[in-house]
Amino acid sequence: MARKWTPATDESFARQNEGAVREARDAERIEPRAASVSYDAGRGIVLVEMTNGFVFGFAPARAPGLAGATAKQLSAARISPSGDGLHWDDLDAHLSLGGLVETAFNLREWAPRYLGQMKSEAKARAARENGLKGGRPRKRANVLKAVSRRAGAKT
Repeated sequence: MARKWTPATDESFARQNEGAVREARDAERIEPRAASVSYDAGRGIVLVEMTNGFVFGFAPARAPGLAGATAKQLSAARISPSGDGLHWDDLDAHLSLGGLVETAFNLREWAPRYLGQMKSEAKARAARENGLKGGRPRKRANVLKAVSRRAGAKT
């Protein structure tokens, strides 16, 4: 049996709306957003000016749906209302700015290595807590050697 729909109370709606607005502000602060997009025919690149002041450029051949497009078609780019997407309606090409940046900088492979080396208070706290527990757990092979030595076996 289907549940009967009941409208949200004003208080519930206000709470949900406040949460959505907070999430949108966080996304704008953290995620890449486009302020403008243009095609530089002289250099053969699409230029995206970001809201943080950086400019990002890419060759159309490197983006799905843009290879072989004319300069006129590439100049007709528009930005999504949220600023996180680029669209070429005539080409039926729609690209995520985050995806372009991820691909351009090989973030899937490079970022974890780089970010894993960064220091933070959270990492320092976790290291201190692990130290109180006796440090890193021993590797299984080392544990077996230690047990074998205690039992008198030669390794």
